Amino acid sequence: MISNNPDSDLSAAKFKQLQEENVRLRRAVDELAILNDLALAIGGSLDSEKIMRSIIGKSIRALGAEQGDITLIDVNQANPTQTLVRSMISTTEHSPLHLNQNLLGWMQINKKPLMINEPGNDERFRNVKWDSTIKSVLSAPLMARSKLIGILTIYNKRNESDSVFSESDQRLLAIIAAQSAQVVENARLYEEEQAYRFMRRELELASSIQKKMLPEEPPVIHGYSVSGKNITAQEVGGDYFDYIKLDENRWVFCLGDISGKGLPASLLMTNLQAILRGQAFHLIKPGEILKHANSQLYQSTSAEKFATLFIAILDTNSNEISYSSAGHDYPFLMRKDGTFERLQTGGLPLGMMDGMEYEEDRFTLDEGEFLFVFSDGVTDATNIQEEMFGEERLKKLLIDSLQSGETSDTLIETVVGSCLKHCGNAKLFDDLTALAIKRVNN
Repeated sequence: MISNNPDSDLSAAKFKQLQEENVRLRRAVDELAILNDLALAIGGSLDSEKIMRSIIGKSIRALGAEQGDITLIDVNQANPTQTLVRSMISTTEHSPLHLNQNLLGWMQINKKPLMINEPGNDERFRNVKWDSTIKSVLSAPLMARSKLIGILTIYNKRNESDSVFSESDQRLLAIIAAQSAQVVENARLYEEEQAYRFMRRELELASSIQKKMLPEEPPVIHGYSVSGKNITAQEVGGDYFDYIKLDENRWVFCLGDISGKGLPASLLMTNLQAILRGQAFHLIKPGEILKHANSQLYQSTSAEKFATLFIAILDTNSNEISYSSAGHDYPFLMRKDGTFERLQTGGLPLGMMDGMEYEEDRFTLDEGEFLFVFSDGVTDATNIQEEMFGEERLKKLLIDSLQSGETSDTLIETVVGSCLKHCGNAKLFDDLTALAIKRVNN
């Protein structure tokens, strides 16, 4: 029976309107309760994994989903969809679902909520092969400072006849993602800062240990002035020099340069120092020491790691120095008549090829003459105009030192100081290491 009473029809319309408004208000109250609960759960934490699991868990419960995950991406990588961290929660016995890479790419481009209720028939992903257990997907971007830092995704609506997500579900997930993104980012940045501080402490400790492994003071050798110095370009370095006393009349001097920089080079340098100190007391010839050091380094390092090394053995009775070089920059032998020689005898760098033989040679030092050994960081020291210090500047300093008769210590300070002055405000690119052995008046 059709009512002819317009007042009755108006009352029914108002009642329906009030019912709809009541539903909207109840939904808004529920959403506020969910967001408040979420804020309390994640607001006081700096544990990114705990925060993400709270967000996923509350999203699953609020929207009645089977599974959910958060995928964080590394915004600093060349590949903007490179996964940095992934956290997942499942309320079913199904195997964990994996976020499709195509969905990551779509979100990187569009940066807006995405609802897929028929994965197999969705034109946006028609070339994607979906997991057969995925019936519906709801995803929202995690945006921090206008950048996409990750994606919040839930899968498979439960307790619904058609098992699909609604527009209101999409809106709620978008709100949760928007409210959570900065909290997740702050926690991740805090953890990165803590990891960086830990790494800095470890590097400072490594630097302290390394400095203690290098000679603190030059040896006192009757009739000789000896000095060496090392300045690292980073907290730890790969250059190495050493004085090893064999007996009252014989000393081993060595200077090496490890390929690479930083902590890996430092660790290899420590290994090389241990090898040389062990070999020097059992082998009496520089070539034999290098041969055995090469074999040990070859067996204990990868193919791209190697070391150049110059080793010399001084006999103070005869004032004779025997030496061999493993691919190292040619040292300068400065003669009292103003000339110099470059010491080239030896073989390939250590660790490059097994079974290497190393030739050796010998010479005698007269009073006033000296041997100067250096790493390539000396000649390669570069200023802001990208001009290297170079061998010509180094040769002039050595000739001036020979003529002035200055001590080894003064020579080393002059060379290192000149390199640093040349660099100026430019950051030191490579370690600086130098060693001088000079014969003086008895």
